[in-house]
Amino acid sequence: MMIILLFILQIVSAALSAVQIGSLKSFSDISTSYNATQIGQSAGGVPINHVTVSESDSSKPRVGIICNVAGNSLTTVNFCMSFINDALIQKNLNPTLSKVNVHVVPTLNVDGLATAFVNPTNANENANDIDLNHAFPNLRSNSDYDKTKNEPEVNSIIDFLEKEQFQAVIIIGDNQTGLTFPLYHTLDKHEGIIDDKVHRETSKAAWARNPGLASSGCSVVVGQGSKVVPSDAGGSLEDYIYLKYSILTFHLDISCSRDASTDAYSENKDVLLELISAADKGLHGQVVTPDGTGVVGASVTAVESQGVKHTTYSRDGGYFWIPLSPQTYDIEISYGSYSDVSVPSLAVAERTQLPVTVLGDLSHPPNQHENYRTMNRTLNEIHQQYPDITRLYSIGQSVDRRQLFVLVIGKNPDAHVPGVPEFKYIGNMHGNEVVSRSLLISLIKLLCQNYGVDPQITHYLSTTRVHILPSLNPDGFENCHPSLDNSDNAGRPNAHFVDLNRNFPSRHGNNDVKREPETLAVIEWLKQHQFVLSANLHGGSLVANYPYDDTQPQSIGMYSQCPDDVTFKHVSKAYSYHHATMYQGHECSTDGSVVFEDGITNGNKWYPVLGGMQDYNYVYADCFEITIEVGCLKYPEAYQLPDFWSDNRAALLHFMYQVHQGLAGFVTDSNGQTVDGAEIHVLGISKTVKSGEDGDYWRLLAPGQYQVWCTKEVGDVPSKKRDTRRDTPPGVMKSRVVEIEVGEGRVEYNFTLYQEEAQWNETEHYIYKEEVLEEEKEEEERLVNISSKIIMMSDEERLEGVKVSFVKYDSEEPVAEAISCFINGEKVKEVIGTTASLLIDMPSTVEFRSESFYRATRFLKQSDKSVKVVLFPLPTSLSYHTQEEMMEVFARLIKQCPDISSNYSIGESINKTSLQVLRMSTGEGSKGAVNGHKQRIKLVGGIHGNEAVGRESLINLIQYLCTAHQHDDLVKKLLDNLDIHFLPQMNPDGFAVADHGEWILGRANADNIDLNRNFPDRVAPRSAKLQPETFAVMKWTTDKSFTSSISLHGGSLVACYPFDNSDTGVNKYSGSLDDETF
Repeated sequence: MMIILLFILQIVSAALSAVQIGSLKSFSDISTSYNATQIGQSAGGVPINHVTVSESDSSKPRVGIICNVAGNSLTTVNFCMSFINDALIQKNLNPTLSKVNVHVVPTLNVDGLATAFVNPTNANENANDIDLNHAFPNLRSNSDYDKTKNEPEVNSIIDFLEKEQFQAVIIIGDNQTGLTFPLYHTLDKHEGIIDDKVHRETSKAAWARNPGLASSGCSVVVGQGSKVVPSDAGGSLEDYIYLKYSILTFHLDISCSRDASTDAYSENKDVLLELISAADKGLHGQVVTPDGTGVVGASVTAVESQGVKHTTYSRDGGYFWIPLSPQTYDIEISYGSYSDVSVPSLAVAERTQLPVTVLGDLSHPPNQHENYRTMNRTLNEIHQQYPDITRLYSIGQSVDRRQLFVLVIGKNPDAHVPGVPEFKYIGNMHGNEVVSRSLLISLIKLLCQNYGVDPQITHYLSTTRVHILPSLNPDGFENCHPSLDNSDNAGRPNAHFVDLNRNFPSRHGNNDVKREPETLAVIEWLKQHQFVLSANLHGGSLVANYPYDDTQPQSIGMYSQCPDDVTFKHVSKAYSYHHATMYQGHECSTDGSVVFEDGITNGNKWYPVLGGMQDYNYVYADCFEITIEVGCLKYPEAYQLPDFWSDNRAALLHFMYQVHQGLAGFVTDSNGQTVDGAEIHVLGISKTVKSGEDGDYWRLLAPGQYQVWCTKEVGDVPSKKRDTRRDTPPGVMKSRVVEIEVGEGRVEYNFTLYQEEAQWNETEHYIYKEEVLEEEKEEEERLVNISSKIIMMSDEERLEGVKVSFVKYDSEEPVAEAISCFINGEKVKEVIGTTASLLIDMPSTVEFRSESFYRATRFLKQSDKSVKVVLFPLPTSLSYHTQEEMMEVFARLIKQCPDISSNYSIGESINKTSLQVLRMSTGEGSKGAVNGHKQRIKLVGGIHGNEAVGRESLINLIQYLCTAHQHDDLVKKLLDNLDIHFLPQMNPDGFAVADHGEWILGRANADNIDLNRNFPDRVAPRSAKLQPETFAVMKWTTDKSFTSSISLHGGSLVACYPFDNSDTGVNKYSGSLDDETF
């Protein structure tokens, strides 16, 4: 039960941040039924929201509908809310909306709307008295506008348009009737738009859906805006949208009245639907790269026979739409360094789909094996062709005096830039594993050719310095030849017949062999550059291999886990899952058996390697290196190289991007000076990394929650006086401990180090002041100093002593058992007795845990000197409640806690059993109604009658909340912030016949219908008629406008989130628009 309580607390912040339309007086009855997404805020600081009324699908065109640009256009708000209701609740628009994604902004001018309810005649402008109809950038006169000078509403819409990439936008207006399109402000009366014909044809077809408006007696305007409603002011939203994005843009005026009571929806609905359905008029298709990845930003141009060009750009997934009138066009598609695609004389009908367009690859896939001479010539030619972003240097020579050339690529290739991480690829370590040479040369060409062209590659090379060493063993390569069965090992070692991947110092110090010139060159190279991430490319297998490669003593087949095992798995999967087949884990077997799960493996578990390069990088150079087997053939024929490139290209790129995964920033002292050599610590990970000469650091971490801090040893203390028992030596600068959540990508955090004072004790051991304090106190009086573990503490906060006593609920008897005290989830003290003394930072949240009592939480303030903690005993036994017993519990709790509880019924089951809800929140019950600003959530149990654990958990949770709300600060906060509705039993008829050990009996309701399959489904039709229990919950959900919901089931141990069903097949991931939040 406590787990459920904690889970509810996790959604409090999400529930409180949910935004609903619905503060708009007469429109609140509709708008409060929908969760909306905020796109910005008004000049008056009020949120501007939008509602998505159809499922998001990148393969469908997007349509935006914007209402209430003029604040006193009350009719337009009513119109949009009616449309939303018709789409989401009545489901009347499914045929049209199933083909498009529609986003509605019910009111752009929320400030003007609020004023309009009081004084409609003076509410056209926003809170800054600006007419939003003329506040948008005039792209005809100034395409390089200053966004900071825009009105907040204008920037909200601009950001909204940029994010959603609409194919059509419809602005709803009033004060007249009609349908117009850009331009509204022209340089001369004859000026039109390139897409005039498709706009005119669409307007004509749409307006024909409601000819009755022409005889309504008010002004009717249809056509290009500048010709029917000319404006000298400029700055219209319609002109901005069209000139910026070249998409279908319409202004639909729905009524001569602006009165909120006017119903213009029924008259204009069909016109609106016709405009929405026009979003995919003309030509549409998809642009992908050779590996099938959708291309964002590809230019797609349709050229008329007269030379007029219509251009658009592909959006997410590579999909595009061009509004075109039926005729013949020449189609031109281009993107970056890929070869252009042309489709001549394409006959475009009203709606024409172009076959998927696959761009040709201009990155020159390898078609020959380059020897030492040709490889060096290629590297020099590339450097000469791209001198501004490349640098060519040698890290040393091989045994036979061949140069080990490295090409650097980046915005600043000549030297390290503070804050810019260093990445490296190494190929051809074993001379006969040659594919990596060709892959890395092709990668070099791809990066150089696409810098300044491809946005992702340009950004990466602007923020990263990449070092590529195509061949570490050029001598071995010159001594090998093609082998189709990998049996020929000629050329594997260097010219001294030494395997370079067994020649590095071991982490155990047991590889005392002579270091080869190539090995020494790499060791020195690692000293000169602070590499963050690296991969060593091999051949002959298909897997990404990560540390450790050995054990001590050596043990074959044993998993040898390094401290950063989780992070290494994460970056290894970045390669395997972007490779064409590596992620499948089949290695090079032909029987289809999975050898490597996810296409990755721990090195020693596969086979031990003593003196390997990847372990040396990680242990001695703080460089996270993995070994990648790029293909099953070590030395394939040249004609096979393009296939290897095709399989590995995306993986090579995505692995490089992982250099920005985790934590990065700078380390400074209290004077703001950068600190080199400072160690970055992560709680639970023994490995540290150090800051560089400029104080910059990179700490690779997989997504997760971490506590991190930084230390730096200063001064020179004689070793004989050093206390070697301590993790950190004397004379240490130290930062505070901070808790940081790492997601996909980089989190930037700068550490500040402070000097920790220390002193000698009588035994000449160097110790911290805290230890002196501890030695002066009696054991039971020990004070716990956790100042460095409180997150982001201000300088004003200080340590305070608090005396805590523990008593039982009701009896007030002292509790005399072991009680653990936790702050931020970390145990800070163990108390055995009835009282405890804590020295903690104020204010703090302290949690007390024991074996016999529920957890108790107190929010301690600086004024708290003595605190009594009331502990609630855990029940020694529990039993199932009948329906009558559950109602008795409700009655007892309402009597016991009248200020926070009440109950009501939402309907009846098939057998006429009441579906009872208990509502809990401060401000509830006999003392008054719940504050309307609280977020409302529901918890439902017993959907399946035989899964009684959910029902009983909710009943026990209700009882606990009632008894604990006056004594536990966390429970009080929960009830202060939420309006919670409990329905412990949705299926009382099923529960009445269920029995212990029965898997089926009681699951369904009295009509033998599974209630969890009876709700309307977004994909499949409902298989049975709507049951009374289902209808009751649907109506309850709509009436109460819940912002969050939890249903409790039994029979498994997992938290599930939408969607439950998919239109793409069984066992397919089906994420919702709020997938990350869920």
